[in-house]
Amino acid sequence: MKKTFKAAIFALALTVTVGASAEGYMFNTNLTVGSRGADVTALQNILAAGGYFTATPTGYFGSITKTAVMAYQRANAITPVSGYFGPLTRATMNSSVTTTTPTTPAACPVGYVCQPTTSTGSTSGSEGFAEVRIAVTPTNNPNVQISTDVPVYGIEFRAKQSDITVERINLEVAVNAGTTGSPSYENPSTLINTVIIKDGSTVLQTIPVNSTTFSKITTNGSSTYYLQLAGLGFKVTKDTAKNLSVSFNTNSIDSDRIVTVGTYLDQGIRVVDGRGISSYTTVSEDRVHTFKKPGTSTVTAKADATTLYANNYRVNVNGNGAEKVLSSTFAVKSDTGSSKLNSVTAQVVASGTTPTNLYLYDGSTIVDARSVPAPVSGTSTVIFDVSNANITVPADTTKTFSIKADLPSNTATGTVIQTTVTAVSYEKPNGSSATIGGLTIAGPYNYFAPVVAKFSKVSSTVTTQSNNNINTSIVSSVRLGLMADGGDISTSTSAVIGIKNVQTGAILATTTVSGTPSESGLAVFADGASKYVDFTATFSSSTLPAGTTNVRTFVQSVTWTPMASGVAVTQSRGFEAFDSDSFATFSK
Repeated sequence: MKKTFKAAIFALALTVTVGASAEGYMFNTNLTVGSRGADVTALQNILAAGGYFTATPTGYFGSITKTAVMAYQRANAITPVSGYFGPLTRATMNSSVTTTTPTTPAACPVGYVCQPTTSTGSTSGSEGFAEVRIAVTPTNNPNVQISTDVPVYGIEFRAKQSDITVERINLEVAVNAGTTGSPSYENPSTLINTVIIKDGSTVLQTIPVNSTTFSKITTNGSSTYYLQLAGLGFKVTKDTAKNLSVSFNTNSIDSDRIVTVGTYLDQGIRVVDGRGISSYTTVSEDRVHTFKKPGTSTVTAKADATTLYANNYRVNVNGNGAEKVLSSTFAVKSDTGSSKLNSVTAQVVASGTTPTNLYLYDGSTIVDARSVPAPVSGTSTVIFDVSNANITVPADTTKTFSIKADLPSNTATGTVIQTTVTAVSYEKPNGSSATIGGLTIAGPYNYFAPVVAKFSKVSSTVTTQSNNNINTSIVSSVRLGLMADGGDISTSTSAVIGIKNVQTGAILATTTVSGTPSESGLAVFADGASKYVDFTATFSSSTLPAGTTNVRTFVQSVTWTPMASGVAVTQSRGFEAFDSDSFATFSK
């Protein structure tokens, strides 16, 4: 990109209304159960000031915040009273708060969203300077096929002799709708609708783009477009380096665009040292990206490679029941092009009490939360809406998601739930949408009660017994770890132990045996205690088929008894991973 020395200097101003308290806070985002962040904290503070919210503000929109919003809606005659902080409720609250106009550092353009800063320079008290260079990432990208948060430029700043603060960058952007040999430059707003400035993952500025956002300078018939990023307040501590990055959100395009990004003018970057002295520099290198006309993509969804087994979960009857219990996982893969998820449909089948809420996670992040409706014909259907969450699965990439559930404190003892993903809808790069229906990605059956036994495999072996070189029997020895959770459990446990053909999986024989606690004379497993229980089963030759057979031990079911109720519980799920580690060979 050719640099010029002609600059346009202009003053800009912005009223910033974000403060440490709720006073003057203006809401621009809808909030609902599962939302997190500064907007939620501000909402909780305002609701608390009005007497609607009595808990400690946490920044998480949960059931308490929902109840407080409903109370606010009733008091202000807002319908429906849903607890959803949407456009009507936002408008009412925005009109009632007191707007203040604090002094801001080096101004931001009107209409920009800027991160407020507490100072315009560092406080190290000494003169310094910044070493500036192009960041290693992002690199040139000749095949951009996404339109959201596309990384296009990065600058590395290293503070020398004092802290430094980056206050302003003049960003030059050239958008070529032609070819390298026959360029046809156009206003960047034809492609770009948002410019995002980040300090790592923290957004410093989000700048909406229109036809007048970029300044145009024409020299000798050649036009240059640039954007002044003012009021950054990007601080770098002495003797450290940090990267400031630029990303674009783009519009749909009918043909490819070659985009070159760099700094404008030799003094395009202004930094302030510890004495408050400004200095000017630039980065000589550009980044070049080719934004491709959006294409198509195909999504497949299947069970996650990590197998989930049935589990027992304690319900806290005097507290919050059971919260965010892992119910299922699934994997989504995008082929050909990248795909943006729009929704995920899940069905819950409950024997006993229906869960109150379901949560969809992308890794460790909650991307949507939904109340579970009353079941119809035994099944509750939940549709997670993630169309605004910007969850993109890149081409030829697989992402794993999980679903977790809340159950109330009055959950019926012995409740069993299972969650199944039945549909996934997505948006293709060309903007069209598609849905994968008819899925049956089923999670495990999970058991819920005030007192539960949590089992684990300690060891599992199988051996052949012989007499005079003639095989007479098979002996299976299984040691299970057992932890009592929520109350005491009787040591009078039993299990159905079996052996099966290694090659075919066919069950050859089963028998019920009593468990022996690892500590003799033990009558109960106390709440919170972890002990061992040993089960030994012997299978005579009469139970085995003729010929030579390789056999493995397995656990078919375990029976245990909570001391408080005295009602035995028999479970046949969750023991799939308890097979013996090796096998024995029996000849008959």
